[in-house]
Amino acid sequence: MVKNIRLALLLLLILLNGMRLTAQDINSPYSHFGIGNLYPGQTSVNTAMGGIGLGLKGNSFVNILNPASYSFFDSTSFLLQGGLLVDFINMQTEELTANSRNVQLGYLLIGFPVTRWLRTSLGLTPYSQAGYLIYEDNEQDSIGRITNEFTASGGINRAHVGLAIQPFRNFSVGANASFLFGPLDYQQIVDFPDSAFIYSMRVVNNRFVQDFMFEVGVQYAARLSSSLTLTTGLVYELPASLNTKRYLLAETFVPALNDIDNIYDTIVYYPDQKGTIELPTAFGGGFTLEKTNRWMAGMDVYYQKWEDYRSFGSNDSLDNSLRLAMGGQFIPSASATASFAQRINYRLGFHYNKTYLKLRGSQINEFGLTFGTGLPLKGLQSMVNVAVEIGQRGTLNEGLIKENYVRISLGLSIYERWFIRSKFY
Repeated sequence: MVKNIRLALLLLLILLNGMRLTAQDINSPYSHFGIGNLYPGQTSVNTAMGGIGLGLKGNSFVNILNPASYSFFDSTSFLLQGGLLVDFINMQTEELTANSRNVQLGYLLIGFPVTRWLRTSLGLTPYSQAGYLIYEDNEQDSIGRITNEFTASGGINRAHVGLAIQPFRNFSVGANASFLFGPLDYQQIVDFPDSAFIYSMRVVNNRFVQDFMFEVGVQYAARLSSSLTLTTGLVYELPASLNTKRYLLAETFVPALNDIDNIYDTIVYYPDQKGTIELPTAFGGGFTLEKTNRWMAGMDVYYQKWEDYRSFGSNDSLDNSLRLAMGGQFIPSASATASFAQRINYRLGFHYNKTYLKLRGSQINEFGLTFGTGLPLKGLQSMVNVAVEIGQRGTLNEGLIKENYVRISLGLSIYERWFIRSKFY
């Protein structure tokens, strides 16, 4: 056990360092809208199976997609999970292509029993991310060249505390209280390099979010036979009004050769404007059908009413989103005497996502194929989890952008028996 505790501490240090590890050049121009690109809080286990989790339960991993699943933790277990996300994105328009990459913390989760009837989970995951660098060069006869530079960075993080109980046999209820925090920074610079009489313009719009959101979930596990179990789950995310501070600046200036701009006029300046970001309600349901220690298959549907989104009173023309996920896993043999290859968890899945973006009359949809493995550590219930997602988002219609991406999720799930009362004779 001491060796595994050291491994857990090493993982924690690596992942905390990974929070500062952002090998990012361009993320996605679509992250300009709303609160950026959303992350559903999946672990490598969920990702490899298409992202399912609403009807997923287990005693050896933390599934934050449905807080009711925490009630299935063993009464003597301590769970520690962490993972990194590596994204490779190819962006295409009808004329241009560009490549990007991004490395970041995927998740850091802990689960353990509080009492014989109460289980809890703590964790840190990304909630959204914004990041891009775009140059646009046009020309007009009366003015000459006009250049636009658009940049964005930052993202919202999610720290959660979850609780779950089983008020009735095979029926679980859980809730997550999540603290959302982090900056979303956007800037646009308009320059007129061929004209000495038109001032350049800069617009800065930075927001910092800091507030709570809540979600509840239920699960029911119906035993169909001695080895076959059907688990259904529902989740509901309450609407949230997030306290937000905004730094808003619009100014004209003359670019200087020594990198110090000469400000000509300040048009708008709000250094500490208070407001809210209104996150809409969301709900979903799912199920898994599992044969103990052999195979499992499931499906999720998740809907969020993004037409109710507001940021400082603006709705950003967002549309309601819908996500469908299907997947499962297969274990050739769970026997302790089986070979390593037979004890591997083989996972496969698919997801389709109608995103909250509808631009120039075109819906921005996303779909992906996922696969991965769970590699058991010798003599332990701990596991190394690897997931790969190959997907596509967007369209070339109406001058929009199509993104082809590969996401790799690398995770480690450590299972320990810590809460055992010693007996002395």
